[in-house]
Parts: sequence; structure tokens; C-alpha cells
Amino acid sequence: MADQKRQSSGATTATSETVMVSTGTGTIDSAEMICGCPEPGPETIQVEQVLGADMKQRVVEFDMEVPDPRPDIEQVIDVFVKDVCIRSVDVIPNKVIVRGELEAKVLYVAERPDQPVQAFEKDHVRWTRDIEIDGAMPDMKATADVVVEYVNYDFHRHHHPRRVHITIVLKVWVRVVTTTEMDVYALSPIDQVGMVEVTSASSTDDLISGSAIVASTGNVFVTGPGLEQTAGVPLTVTGTSTVTANRVNVRTGPGTNFPVVTQVNRGDTVTLKDQAFGWYRVVLGDGNTTGWIAGWLLSGGGTPMG
Repeated sequence: MADQKRQSSGATTATSETVMVSTGTGTIDSAEMICGCPEPGPETIQVEQVLGADMKQRVVEFDMEVPDPRPDIEQVIDVFVKDVCIRSVDVIPNKVIVRGELEAKVLYVAERPDQPVQAFEKDHVRWTRDIEIDGAMPDMKATADVVVEYVNYDFHRHHHPRRVHITIVLKVWVRVVTTTEMDVYALSPIDQVGMVEVTSASSTDDLISGSAIVASTGNVFVTGPGLEQTAGVPLTVTGTSTVTANRVNVRTGPGTNFPVVTQVNRGDTVTLKDQAFGWYRVVLGDGNTTGWIAGWLLSGGGTPMG
């Protein structure tokens, strides 16, 4: 009986020693036997940090001729921008080159006795805009966005009865990000990969505030919204909107990798001032604080108003 007790006690001691080894200097194999999961270790992730962002206007001017055999123009009813898109974004030293295309449509009354309404279009109108970003280099990633800000036209029936001169003002946004590798330690098994909110700064050793995401490679080309804007009506973001969630970050720029200025909550009202990349520049209720909020966190976000 005493031997049986000693054997039982010995088995208990052996188990205790095994636990001590696994929590001290044990190997990964021993940890897996105890808890069924790998021992936590460093994971290397890529963190994007904003190098710079800016917006510039681009004025596009061109003539549109009535194609044969359509009749001459008696009166122009309106001019529409059917679509505007970005075709390429290239980074060169200290500058980003954005190239795109747009389509325009003219609606007019024909110079005929019955004065029928006619229309003609012009597509593949190319445009280019360069925007300076200090420190930008060709191996960095850049994103771009574009919206139509204004459309106007000139028509002189007695001089050119088949020609309309079009002027379109585009607002082009760009931002350049750098990618930094960072070692992180998982406190629990990782079962999924996605966007995480962390801190960011000029170096991984001096973290301040902001966010980071797992980075992808290559340029990202963002097409602008398909707009049918009426000539002579400036397309500006105005009015107010309501925040639809709690603890919504207000950031210094249009994206999750810009530092946080403050937070707002569900029901707060903000004044809309500008838009880019699906984000809105807003003025908060105090009338002084400005920043950017994601459009999907605002009621009615995503629809500019003239």
C-alpha cells in the first residue's frame, strides 16, 4: 500500500516537473503537448505609413464637333460629363503623375423647322495631372482619386454652328505611402488576417498615433465616381450629415493611415466640406475642429451636393 502511494506521488511529481519545464525553458514541442497550440513568437507584418497627400485641379479644354449627318446646332441645352476615370498612377522622384480619361455629351436643339433635340458624345478625352509629394520615390505605392468640380461650354452659332468648346475642371487627389516591416507578438492563436488599428509614426521605435494595415504590393488605381454633371453647376460637397456609429475616428487625412484628431459618436452632426477616396472632410459641431471621416460612417455619405 505504501509503495502504491509512493508510485502515485511520484507520478504527480513527474507531471509537475513537466509543467515547470513547459512554462520555463521548454521547447515548442512540449508547449504543443500541454496547450495544443504553438508557443507565441514574433510575426512580421508590413505597415503602411503616409508619406504625403495633396490635391490639385486640372482644367481640361477641348472642342466637340457635331458628327455628320446630324444637323447644325440652334441652341445648346446642356453639357454632361458621363464618366471620368483614372488609367494610371506613376511615382517619380518627388512627384506623382496621374493619367485618366473622361467622356462628355452635348444635348442641343437642331437648326431645323421642327427643332428636334439631338445629342452627340466624345469619349477617350485624355488628361494628365502631376502633383508634387516631397520624398516620393518610384518604388513607393501611390493611390489617386478624381471628381468633376465644374463644367462649362462656349457656343457661337454664327461663327461655328457645329462646334462647342468644352471646359471641365477636375479635382485630383493623390497620396503616397511607404511600407515598413514590423515584428509583433501574438498573445493568442491567430485564426484570421485583416485590417487592424494600431499606431504609426516616422519609425517603428517612436510610435505616436495613427493606424496601420497589412500592406499589399503595387500601385492601386482608383476610379472616380461616374458623374453626369450639368454644365454651369459647380459640384461641391455642402450640407450636413450625421454620424452613424460610436467612437468614430476623425483623422487628419482621407484614409485609415492618417493620425487621429479626435472621435465622434452616433448622432453627432458634422458639416461636409470636401471628399476624396470615399472620405469626407468635415467641420465638427464646435465649428473649429476639422478632419476626415469615412463616408460609410455618415448618413447620406457618398453623395455630393451642388
